Parts: sequence; structure tokens; C-alpha cells
Amino acid sequence: MSTGTLLNQSLPVKRIPFAIFLILQIILFLIVVLSPAKISLATVASLASLIFIIVYPDLPVAVIILSLIITIVLPRPTGRGLILKVEEIFPLVALLLLVIAFLQNETSNRSIGKIGYWLVAFLIVVLISGIIGILKEREKILIFDELMMFWAWGIYFIIVKSNLSTDQIKHILMAIIISALIVSLYYLFEFVMIRGMARFRTDQQHIFNFTIPLLFACMLYYPRKIIRAIAILLIIPMAIAVYVTLTRALWILVPLAIILQYFYFMKEVLRRTHLLNYLLPILVVVMVGILGFMLLQGLFSVSNLLSERFASFKILEYDVSLLARAELSRYVIEKVGQSPLFGVGLADFLRYQYFPTLGRFNVYWLDNTYMQLIWKTGIVGTMVFLILLYYFLRRAWFVLKNADTLLDKIIGSSVFFSFIALAISGLQCGILVGYRFNFVWAGLMAIVEIRAQEIEKSLNEIKKSL
Repeated sequence: MSTGTLLNQSLPVKRIPFAIFLILQIILFLIVVLSPAKISLATVASLASLIFIIVYPDLPVAVIILSLIITIVLPRPTGRGLILKVEEIFPLVALLLLVIAFLQNETSNRSIGKIGYWLVAFLIVVLISGIIGILKEREKILIFDELMMFWAWGIYFIIVKSNLSTDQIKHILMAIIISALIVSLYYLFEFVMIRGMARFRTDQQHIFNFTIPLLFACMLYYPRKIIRAIAILLIIPMAIAVYVTLTRALWILVPLAIILQYFYFMKEVLRRTHLLNYLLPILVVVMVGILGFMLLQGLFSVSNLLSERFASFKILEYDVSLLARAELSRYVIEKVGQSPLFGVGLADFLRYQYFPTLGRFNVYWLDNTYMQLIWKTGIVGTMVFLILLYYFLRRAWFVLKNADTLLDKIIGSSVFFSFIALAISGLQCGILVGYRFNFVWAGLMAIVEIRAQEIEKSLNEIKKSL
């Protein structure tokens, strides 16, 4: 009997998420501060989540899916006024269900793999950094906040040890795509509200780093024309959303991931298809880009706004954002010199001295993944995380190279090449550690490990039969 079936048959267990969702609804009411529109939206979202929990056949997987949806769709982190952030509640429910399944001996016997062992090592280093922060008498709620941000990667273990089927992996990927579509429509709506006169972004735009390559992989590999057409249609609003965020890293790295995917695809199919078949995808992407820009220009005359942002590439020495990053990085290097192994600990902060217009507030998170790691977790934490990232990319490459199913080709291509781009993006933002998308990245890491182990199992069976 599967974990989901067993848990769904247990009435006390089934009541747990219902209670959590009611608490979540109350928290959402408090957060939106009695704004009627937001209260209505929160109520509808809570009811929809409750219905999904009841209808979906596997309770733990339903909670995992909701964890990822809420992580992506929430416009901004909700704060710790009530200790837990809203986006943390669902992963904790998933963890509780996993513990119950473990006690009932109903978890998967799947190995956590080398990724899992290095992730354990990283989380231990983060815990040490938290202890250092406590010993230095920093504010405990801030230490907890940073600890939870890093520990969001721990959802990897929940997913790896869950009894995920191939269909359920597809459901998770579909949920991520639908969530990204909602985000893109939200961006377009807000951009219309400000009449295209200024930049609009939250931290949600980082999901496009993965979903656009995912849809592009569907367009490359899916044999059914209807699926490929749907993928193209879904890319369009996401591509326009990338425009309106005015996030320069997205402008560079999303195309980079797509180009790398495309060249790999060309290499694989060059000998098997006609020239037009593998030129068509890139022509479609170019057309989407041109039509997207023409649409924005026609509606909002955004050429001036976009040209100003593009011009900043030419004058980097005067780019305030870049110079501010460099200033804080210099302070980090000075601090790490005093405590190189495990860093200065969690809840430490920096302040701008030369760029007061950016705020005199305390800065706890840098726009650089690797400087953030070396600052808070030292050389040890940074090296462990880089090794973890290496094994993740290696496993994604293994899935891509040895894929014998359409799903594995799509997962391998989208994950491997998008995370190459994300690793580069980490040089100018905290994308791999400083956002709630850690839940999403860890989920994708777990899916890659699950598929890699399934492929290894198939390869071993083939070897035995020879």
C-alpha cells in the first residue's frame, strides 16, 4: 500500500493539513491588513488549496505541489510576524507527513545519493554558522530567518523519500509551469497599471530562469504538434514578463540556457532530421522575441525604457547597482579575513558607506550567491555548496545523456542548462541561497536524483540480461 493511500485512510492524519490550512487562512487575513480585494483572493486561494488536498489522491504529493505553487506565486515573502512565513507552512506539513510515513515504514527505500550527503554536510555547516550567530548575541529571530532560508534546500529529502510516480513528477512540473504563467500574467497586469512607464518586479521573475527552458525543451523534444504549440503559447507571456522586469541577468541568461539547449539538440538530431526541423525552434523563439517587443512598443512605447536599461551595459563603471555590489563585497572580504573557515555566522549585516541613496538600512543578504555563502558560512560552507552544485549538475547531465524517455530528455535538458545559467547568475544575485525559490531548486534537484536512479536501475538490468 502506498504512503498516500495509507495516509488518506487515516482520519487523524487527514485532519492535520486541514487545521494547518485554517491557520494559514488566518495568517493571510492578518498579513493583508483587512484589504478587501486581498482578503477575497486569500480566501479563494485557501479554499482552492483545501479542495485540492481533498481531491488529489496522494496527500503528501498534494502538499509538495502546493508548497511549490505558493513559493512561486506569492508576490513577496510574508515576514515573520507570526514566527513562520506562509511559504514555509506547506513544506513543514510535508515534512510532518513524511515523518508519519517513516514511522509507518511507508517511505521510499530510494537512496539520498551523493547529492543528499553533500546537502547534509552543507546544512550542518549552516547550523554551525547559526550557533556562531547565537554566540555573538545576534537577534535570534534574524538567525532563525536566515537558517530557514538556507534550510529550504532540505525539501530535497522530503521529495526523494516520497513515493513519487512518473505521473506525479509530471504533475509537479505542470504545477511549476502554471505557477510561472500566473506570475507572468501578474507582471503584465501590473505593468499595464503603471502604463509601462517604470520597471516592475518582485523576486518572482527568477522562476523564468527554469520555466522558459523547460517549455523550450518541450518544444524541442515533444513529437505531438499540439503540445509544441502550447509550449510556444506559454513562452510568449513569460518572455514578455522577462522584458518588463528589466532584469539584465534574465535578458542574458535565459537566452544563454536556450542557446545551449538548442546546440545540444542540434548535435543529437543532426544526422536524423532535415535542416528545417532543427532550425524551426530557434526561428520560433526569435519570432516570439520580436513580436513580444512589437506588442510592448505598440501598447506602451517601451523603447526608451528598454534602451536606457540596455545602455547600462555600456557604462558599467557608472552603474550604481554594480558599484554598490562591489562595495559590499569588499566589506565581506574584510570580515571573512577575520573568520575564514565558517564565516562570521548568521544574522551579521553590512551597511553602505558610499551609496546612501540605496538605503542606510542593514543589509543581511547580498546580490551574490557566492559572496553570501563565504560571508555567512565561510570557505567550508562555500566549498561544500559548490561540490553539492557540481554533483547536481553531474546528475542532470547523466539524465540528459542517458535519457530513454521523453520525460527524462525534457528534465535533463531544462534542468542542466538552466542551472548552468543560474550558477552564472549567482555572481550577481543571491538566486541559489537568498530566495524562497530554494524550495523549487531543491525540488528539481530531488526529481533529477529520482530519475537518475531509475535510469541507473534500467541500465543495470540491461547489463545483467546481456
